[in-house]
Amino acid sequence: MENVVAKMADNLLDPKAPLFTCLKENPPAWWEMLKNDPELYIDVRKDNMVMVYYQGGRVACLTYKRGRGISAKIHPKYVGAESDKEQEIAKKLDAQLLTVIKSNIRANYSQKSDKEILEKLIQGECVIRNRKLYLDSEFAHRRYVNQNHTIRIDLVKIIGDEIIFEELKKITDDRLRTTKGRPEIIEQMNAYREFILENHKVLEDYYKNLLRIKIALGLPTPPVHEIDRLHVRLEPELTIFNTYTKLTNDRIKRIQAIDHELQGYDYKIVKY
Repeated sequence: MENVVAKMADNLLDPKAPLFTCLKENPPAWWEMLKNDPELYIDVRKDNMVMVYYQGGRVACLTYKRGRGISAKIHPKYVGAESDKEQEIAKKLDAQLLTVIKSNIRANYSQKSDKEILEKLIQGECVIRNRKLYLDSEFAHRRYVNQNHTIRIDLVKIIGDEIIFEELKKITDDRLRTTKGRPEIIEQMNAYREFILENHKVLEDYYKNLLRIKIALGLPTPPVHEIDRLHVRLEPELTIFNTYTKLTNDRIKRIQAIDHELQGYDYKIVKY
């Protein structure tokens, strides 16, 4: 059966959804705390949800429950709960609990290993250091109609009138090199290009709505003079972070080989 690229629905975001209205007009006491914390970043998600992140780990998933108001759920490990179920923290979230959550995210996720820098940590650092550049992180959607495979593009940014999708990789990522055929990153970037080409008009409207929602909520956004002039760049970008602390001959050869493999693609290698 021939693979058919999945088409995005055109109703994945509603700027008038109850969650966004409540956060704007009658927010919980902790909402301003989250918005103003320089270590956190906040993303609007499909189906009218809001996600709050710290170092790539999820601090809270915000949804609206009719009759109950705003729900804020978190992974049990991040609040020290001995449970398999996500924990509701909407009624107890405060500065003290946020400190505990950050500590647990570092211990259980972002800094769990002292030998390897987590890609999601780099992703989060990109956002908080460039809040006037990045609009979104971790865009996800099914790739094909007849498969469950999901594409996940790390970052979405706005430069001028262009909405640009950006994939991040560490220089040590196995998907950048192979001893046989083409490296996996080539297929990954081709998949992104294919999906963007098929859905660029819906993606354009989706991100215009997402931008309007973030502006209404007082969240950081890239500067845009006219939202209606925004359009999607069809070619995704690849940014490779050189996380080597010391260059050896083998590492230099690896970088040169990656450069060779990626000729013809929109990529750059930057020092971490």
